[in-house]
Amino acid sequence: MTDLVREDALLDLFGNGLLDPRLTPADLFQGDGDRNARRFALYRGNLTANWERSLANAHPVLQQMVGDEFFTGLARDYGRQVGSASGDLNEFGGALADFLTNFPPIAPYPYLPDLARLEWAVHRAYYAAEEAPLSAEVLAHLGAAALEGDRIRLRSGHSLFRAPWAVDTLWHAHQTDPIGPLPADLAAPCRVLVARSTWRVTIRSLGVAEWAALASLAGAQPLAAALEAGFDADPEFDPGAALQAWLGAGLLSLTDSRT
Repeated sequence: MTDLVREDALLDLFGNGLLDPRLTPADLFQGDGDRNARRFALYRGNLTANWERSLANAHPVLQQMVGDEFFTGLARDYGRQVGSASGDLNEFGGALADFLTNFPPIAPYPYLPDLARLEWAVHRAYYAAEEAPLSAEVLAHLGAAALEGDRIRLRSGHSLFRAPWAVDTLWHAHQTDPIGPLPADLAAPCRVLVARSTWRVTIRSLGVAEWAALASLAGAQPLAAALEAGFDADPEFDPGAALQAWLGAGLLSLTDSRT
């Protein structure tokens, strides 16, 4: 037990040394100080490089907007202050948006946290588990009872996102080279559907009625109630046409359809 305690203490010391640049190898290890310093620098360098690559993979638009130098510093601060409880680097950026909310250097740009949230939704959609979409034929076979039950929902890889800023337009602008048109008014609310078709993730702006319907479905309401919510939000909403479009786009799935 004593050896295990010592090993755990050494691992804690090593981990703290990676995260705290004030600690030097001389504080942590015995032996040749210069050799230890070179070796430890490799560990620190690899760690911060992994942080930066992971965040850039999930937040490429944010990286473009703030610039490489700022983004590198952001990745280091985030890694040291927040880190990740998962060994999967694809989950490393899950708390970045909340971190940015209280990150003083971006205070003049209050839309950046919501941009990070949108990019995280896109990132999560890309890595979501694959599911078979609900087809019109299967829905017809299930019958009217399926409309009132709780088996139909948004397919994995699809989610809803809303923000008080035009971050959807920002995102779209940065999907082309050169950058496309930027929003004329950043303080314009957005409501979007994040959707994955095969391995490509897109975002689509939603009107108030379709948003109400899909938000109701995402909230575990029956499909019939969701379509009714869309009609309540706008009497011009056509539930039949909306359902046909959702089925055609592969937007819906059954609760037991995961492959």
